[in-house]
Amino acid sequence: MVFGWLTNETKSLYIARPDEFANDLIYLHPDKSIPRGTKLTVRSNECALFFREGRYIGRINAGTVLLDTANIPFLGHLLIDKFTDANHFICEIFFVSLSEIIFAITLSSLGQYKDINSANVVSIVGGMSYTVKVSDPSKLVIELSGQSGGSGRVVQEIFNGRMLNQFRKAVGFRTQKVPVLDVVSNVDSEAISSEVQRLGHAEFDPLGIGIGRVFDVALRLDADSLNLLRDFGKQEAQLAIQAKGMKLATGDGFAEYNLIQGQRAALEGLGMGLGTGNGPVVMTGMNLGANLTGANSRPPSRSAGSGRPSTVLSGQPMFIMKTDAGETGPYSVRQIALLAISKNISLSDFFIRSSEDPVDVAFSADLEPQIVSEYKRRMPTSSPVKPANGNMQAFELAFSAAARDGLLSSAEIDMLANLAVTLGLDADMVEGRARVLARAQSKDIPTES
Repeated sequence: MVFGWLTNETKSLYIARPDEFANDLIYLHPDKSIPRGTKLTVRSNECALFFREGRYIGRINAGTVLLDTANIPFLGHLLIDKFTDANHFICEIFFVSLSEIIFAITLSSLGQYKDINSANVVSIVGGMSYTVKVSDPSKLVIELSGQSGGSGRVVQEIFNGRMLNQFRKAVGFRTQKVPVLDVVSNVDSEAISSEVQRLGHAEFDPLGIGIGRVFDVALRLDADSLNLLRDFGKQEAQLAIQAKGMKLATGDGFAEYNLIQGQRAALEGLGMGLGTGNGPVVMTGMNLGANLTGANSRPPSRSAGSGRPSTVLSGQPMFIMKTDAGETGPYSVRQIALLAISKNISLSDFFIRSSEDPVDVAFSADLEPQIVSEYKRRMPTSSPVKPANGNMQAFELAFSAAARDGLLSSAEIDMLANLAVTLGLDADMVEGRARVLARAQSKDIPTES
């Protein structure tokens, strides 16, 4: 017979998945013409699926079998008699792995998320590995991969794309509950892995595929987002320290906290001051912007002091100012002097008491030597600017006194801004502060003589 030699030769042929494709989820045998009697070897961790003209015909599980209609009935209608003497089957054979196959998602952008701590929008990068296990091979080929030589590659691309979306969703769920820095610290990687696995099961179980394990979850911020949250963290830490200090300041024995905070900041070198010509050093201080009205009103007659030294708290004498509107303060020696200069009021018209004196004690500020000395030291001999109107001249007088030692505290800025509003130079405190800061940036700043 013409084809007798072909029949004899093909009896020794066999089909099996090549070793180089052992780890592929799906492998398609390249030849559709299968000699009758061929030995088919199916590994223990896979099965072989037979398709003809796009239709699923049958399945062979692990083992070695001869492809013959005698022992595989579904092959009967696949025989092609013409030209082959009924010795060839025309079909497609897909080897589908039934064990867990590992897929990996390399570091990829997961998108932008809002940090619940700082309200900043940041970008997270992440990667992970996961395993899939096929429970229904025919459904996998028919409904997901397609019947082509690239089925395995197509399946992996679909899996990675869909699992990346589930990864993004799981990270989004986590960022809604905890700050982003906690998320990217990877302390919750197990919880995120479980969430990705749950989402993957819901999507792929209907397709006959199970998500086995999710592992090696790694998250991080991109460079810009990391720097953004680091800067916020530093600011947050500073606020926490200040809040703790304020809490301590309300306790017994810490009343002097707020009184010395500005001086301590100055000693730590927070700025170079006005004397350098680079603008003022703004320090934390007490709010003197309010309580200026009524400062030139003489209170009811009380027993005045006689040059007695005031009580000193942490090295700073503090005073309460008495006005018709009530008591204000406490103020330092420097602040009392600046108030008198800014209001153009004589020290003899300022009635004060030590912060530790009884409330019925009052004496004029000119009886306190330290205040007198500070007042004289700050009182300019001439105004650095010759303004056209008296209100402007009053402001310049107060500013010159406040800036004489090259240092403006935030309390003094508020005081000068309030004065500018009171004199009608500005409409509100915002404009007043702008005036003070602009004046501080000018070159003709008085310095200590």
